[in-house]
Amino acid sequence: MTSAKFKILLVKFFALLSIVRWQNILLTIVAQYLAAIYVLNPGKSIEWIIFNHKLHLMTLASAFIIAGGYIINSFYDLEKDLVNRPEKTLFGRLVSRKFCLNCYFLFNTIGLALAFAASSRIFIFYFVFTILLWAYSHKFQKIAFVREISASFLSVTSFFAIGIFYRYITVPLFVYGCFAMIIIFSREIIKDIESYKGNNIFGYNTLAGTLGIDKSSIAVIMINFIAVIPLGFLCINNNFNIQGIFFLTILLVLNFMIFRLIYKNKNFQKNAENVHLYYKVFLLIIISFVIFVR
Repeated sequence: MTSAKFKILLVKFFALLSIVRWQNILLTIVAQYLAAIYVLNPGKSIEWIIFNHKLHLMTLASAFIIAGGYIINSFYDLEKDLVNRPEKTLFGRLVSRKFCLNCYFLFNTIGLALAFAASSRIFIFYFVFTILLWAYSHKFQKIAFVREISASFLSVTSFFAIGIFYRYITVPLFVYGCFAMIIIFSREIIKDIESYKGNNIFGYNTLAGTLGIDKSSIAVIMINFIAVIPLGFLCINNNFNIQGIFFLTILLVLNFMIFRLIYKNKNFQKNAENVHLYYKVFLLIIISFVIFVR
């Protein structure tokens, strides 16, 4: 292989990593392993988890299927993303649409093959999941409210593959998923506000476009306060342990910071990127919280 060809392949590799958002995939896999160790298999040794090859096949299937979802979403969103975040789509512009489609079909094929090797339940689960991911990218994300609710639902659904794998989903784990879904739903509205210009140009109906930026920002705070309900349940279920109180405090602080940005600066759209950063930090904390779900 010549040096020039190697450089081209290297550029395509990094471009692909940028498109599939490998950090989000890694966080999902970590959350699945944490749930497997601390929630669904309490008392079992780490060695039992390590040598469970079907669990590893399931998590690998998750990685490929989610990556495929990001690729097809990027395929449909390319023109809109060039308007909303041109600097962040630099790598995405280095690969052709044909290359993206080939990777999409390849990743889905590998993911479904791994899922089938892990379990027939996981294969059926991920087969339906791939269809929903395509439907979201092709149709759902152009419909206000359906866009936000389906995006948050699909984000949490990939995590629940671990419960399907073990045929066991506890009530606290389900409530934890609801909590995460509510937070992701409000984050999706923030993303709508960030992408307000491109969404309008290319005919994407969003909550921010329907309600307006001011009302949408207020809706974000209201939704985050609704998240206190499942979080409160987890606190009560764990006898108000220090971890639950800590997360409740973090959620209230997040709301205060968003509220402050809204009323301190009239142009909330310019601050949406900062709020989005707060959400990324908070989602990292949410993932670590799974080890305390009982």
